[in-house]
Amino acid sequence: MASQDRDQKSGLFIVSYNIFKPGITGGYNLHLLLSVYPPARQVSGRAVITQALQHPLVFENPVQGRYEEKGGDIELFLHGFRLPIDSGSPRAGDFHFDGHLKGGWHAENGSRARYAFLQAGHWVEEVGQDIQLSDEVRHTVKALNLR
Repeated sequence: MASQDRDQKSGLFIVSYNIFKPGITGGYNLHLLLSVYPPARQVSGRAVITQALQHPLVFENPVQGRYEEKGGDIELFLHGFRLPIDSGSPRAGDFHFDGHLKGGWHAENGSRARYAFLQAGHWVEEVGQDIQLSDEVRHTVKALNLR
């Protein structure tokens, strides 16, 4: 991952985030694994939502979107659709994500997200979720002294 003070106008990098509501046992946990292409401001990857309590849930979706830089922050917009099981079935599992990454791709404290997904015919919306770099990315950034 590039240093936040570098001008990232070319190349491709991968970043991974965990999005959750702190202190909520059994709440939804969204994991985003994204490829970022700065020249076109395009993002693509995979969203996986899990929930351990009630009815266990694993929701997995390919996603794509774009981002905007505002000051030192990033506004990230993603959407996705599950692929149909057969060509005769409608697309299922719509997904929408809006995130505000404070301090750029490092997602410093105060980074928040809103996302919604279609599950069993009903929309589930989560608002005010914390965004954190996944542990493996955070440790890599620290080990490579990229920050």
